[in-house]
Amino acid sequence: MSKEDTPGDHPLSGPEKVQVVSRLLKQAPPGEFTEAFSDLRLLVDDDAVMGEEVASLCAVHDKDHFTPIRTQECEVLLTRHNELEENRFLDPQGQVSFKYDHLKRKAGEFQPHPEEDEKGELWRRAIQESLKAYVRNHYPEGVCSVFIKDTAIRKIFVACIESHRYRPSAFWNGLWKSEWTFALVPVATSTPVTGSITVQAHYFEDGNTHLTVARDVEETLLVTDEAQTAQDFVKLVEKAESAVQGGLMEEYQLMNGTYLKSFRRQLPITHTTLDWEKVATAKVLEARVIQ
Repeated sequence: MSKEDTPGDHPLSGPEKVQVVSRLLKQAPPGEFTEAFSDLRLLVDDDAVMGEEVASLCAVHDKDHFTPIRTQECEVLLTRHNELEENRFLDPQGQVSFKYDHLKRKAGEFQPHPEEDEKGELWRRAIQESLKAYVRNHYPEGVCSVFIKDTAIRKIFVACIESHRYRPSAFWNGLWKSEWTFALVPVATSTPVTGSITVQAHYFEDGNTHLTVARDVEETLLVTDEAQTAQDFVKLVEKAESAVQGGLMEEYQLMNGTYLKSFRRQLPITHTTLDWEKVATAKVLEARVIQ
């Protein structure tokens, strides 16, 4: 085999670069998408490829992680439930819609968006206010949003909660999010409630440790009036989330000590850290030489 045919000597094609970039960016931990993109941009050294993928992947990342938007005009989470059209979202509480630039991470072009369904809006606001009080007491930096969806048969409420702590200077980032769905049924009737709770943490001091915990919840909720139903729903959410939190603390206590430390493997085998600045500098110099 000649040197020219040696595997690994051939540069990746455009589609191959797109595939690799897409796969890596989809794995970016919460709060680290921008850093992952910047590092990949430097390593790939092909802005055409990066521009092709990053916009759509960033939008997916923002919606999957319930990115909170806090402006003078609104406070809402970015989710697939309140996306009106491409990169335009609804804040039902503020009754406004806005355009969101996922690359610049900026909201703008605010427009009034009043809710026409007055009855559904009364229910949605009651749930929103009760859930907001719960989030305020349990998640100091948390945000919640309640959305309503009309189907041919009934109204569906979707409640989303997001709370994060990003501490890159301390080498860790963490995210808690949950999503709850139930249908509005006649008074004195029980409705199924489905929920999903996800906890993600990333610790990266002299190592790389990821934690992902996902729990599904199935409960029932008795529908009465707006205020009582909202309170009962929030009690249901609190009970389920407290159970998950309690379980995590128990597991942490069991793991704390030598067992937890054994998760951390020395990287690399030389027990020294990799100087990425030197790698980046070498990459830039190489590009200049080629030019």
